[in-house]
Amino acid sequence: MRLVWTYSRDFKRGSLNNKSEEEYIQWLFKKSITSSPDIYEKIIYTDKENVGLFKDIVDKIIIREKKDFIFLADLKFDVSELLQGEFLILDGDLIIDKPLIIPPCDFAFEYQGKIKPKVKELHNILLNEGISHKVPVWGTNNDYYYNLGLMYFNNDLLKEKLLCEYRSTQNYFIEHIEPKYGFNKRNIQFSACGSQILVKQFELNNECNIEELKHNNVDSFTHYGHLRKFDLMNEFRSNKLI
Repeated sequence: MRLVWTYSRDFKRGSLNNKSEEEYIQWLFKKSITSSPDIYEKIIYTDKENVGLFKDIVDKIIIREKKDFIFLADLKFDVSELLQGEFLILDGDLIIDKPLIIPPCDFAFEYQGKIKPKVKELHNILLNEGISHKVPVWGTNNDYYYNLGLMYFNNDLLKEKLLCEYRSTQNYFIEHIEPKYGFNKRNIQFSACGSQILVKQFELNNECNIEELKHNNVDSFTHYGHLRKFDLMNEFRSNKLI
């Protein structure tokens, strides 16, 4: 199976990524890639200027076409559009220690959670601004999201349908939400709504089998995201001194 990482300096938009030195972020990506079991084919999707960072530690490099940022998850959805069959996209701060257990399914994501209050506010703005009239999947009542730290795909037809809903949501955001609220202009992250909730909305409106990878892989991977973002800083600094 293929493991896919996505990296671009243009997309350093996570709340804690913006507080991290770029060298640390790059080190996390390299650690994630080199730590993953070699049974997997390793692929990086990145800008042309970053090829030198990864060319010696991956099996394949896919050069990213430059375009404007909309949601934090754009890189993941962009590369998923270029691939067919079975593959897994993972965050650069997620370390896979041993092969993952993936049950038969169409998609699988890291885990499902209940929408947090601040994200619910964004969700309500999207609904109040009438997105369900243009993208009907948003009209279904829902209080949950999927964390996209891991994104497993194994059904091309359903993936294409999900990508269509994602592009439609992007377009609505750019045409109706961003001009009025200026979330991206103010560096307020909307992706937790525009991508993570969207995946759940898609599930509720389509016959698809979606699994949560965290359940069967408690000891298989560690995600150094959010509050754990700097847990490996001492290891990074010690390696710099060698």
